[in-house]
Amino acid sequence: MNSIVVTHGGATSVPALSQDGTDKAAATGLAAIAKGGSALDGAIAAVMVLEDDPRFNSGTGSSIRLDGKTIQMDAAVHDGATGDFGAVAAIERVRNPVLVARRVIETPHVLIVGEGATRFARAMGFGDYFPDSAPARERFARVVDALKGRSDDTQSYSTAWRRYDWKKAWNFETGLDEVLGSADTVGAVARDGRGRYAAAISTGGTSITFLGRVGDVPMYGCGIYAGPDGAVATTGNGEDIIKKLLAKRVYDDLATGTEPQAAVDRAIRLFPTDVGIGVIAIGARGHGGGGNRGNPTDFRPNMSWGIAQ
Repeated sequence: MNSIVVTHGGATSVPALSQDGTDKAAATGLAAIAKGGSALDGAIAAVMVLEDDPRFNSGTGSSIRLDGKTIQMDAAVHDGATGDFGAVAAIERVRNPVLVARRVIETPHVLIVGEGATRFARAMGFGDYFPDSAPARERFARVVDALKGRSDDTQSYSTAWRRYDWKKAWNFETGLDEVLGSADTVGAVARDGRGRYAAAISTGGTSITFLGRVGDVPMYGCGIYAGPDGAVATTGNGEDIIKKLLAKRVYDDLATGTEPQAAVDRAIRLFPTDVGIGVIAIGARGHGGGGNRGNPTDFRPNMSWGIAQ
């Protein structure tokens, strides 16, 4: 089989970020495989590129929580050849959470959380790094302004907007979740020349959340899934993804012989359009990907995603 890496930049990411973002990440992952790496090596290498790009909500670009200073991240990896799964949740002060998730595979555990995850990272040799960035600060400022009703300098106008359900009536081209700070992730799925599959995923969470909130990313079968029949990575509202075990559901379709794009489209249609969802998948019959932020009948161009093969 030929090697392939597919990446995504999040359900609400814009296609314009593909060329120097998700495409670059996919090419980096494929290069790692070409140098003798496994599918897991390729998926992780791709995700690291996106974690280091502050335009994406993971690693350096992670969202700032409501206190204005806390940044907590989740990440997971799944090796389809061995079945090994490793994840971290609510980890702080590391540059590449996906690398810490990979080290979890070496332990008797599958998930390490919170302060324990950060201490585990230090024990594994990962240095202290505060993932602050200008894009994250700008997103946080918009969140604060929206929550405080700062729609105009005139107080009466601002008060009127606070009484009105403006979120329901949002009619701008830029989605509301993109403006307020979405719970986007970045992810990659890979297949190496030996036909082995793997998936990796990372997220900086969302600003409007309680401290310690954990979404779909580190939950087995939710954010990612990989096995002998393919690999899947999802993105979007974590709670909704968890309730449908979305990644495993898509993988099960692949295992029955469904073409990846058809499996992706079927998964996206499970959600109403006001729940942002994106999926990428690869299998023996090709690859597929897309999100529901745009044309309701053609999901593929509606988020940033890249392919290298």
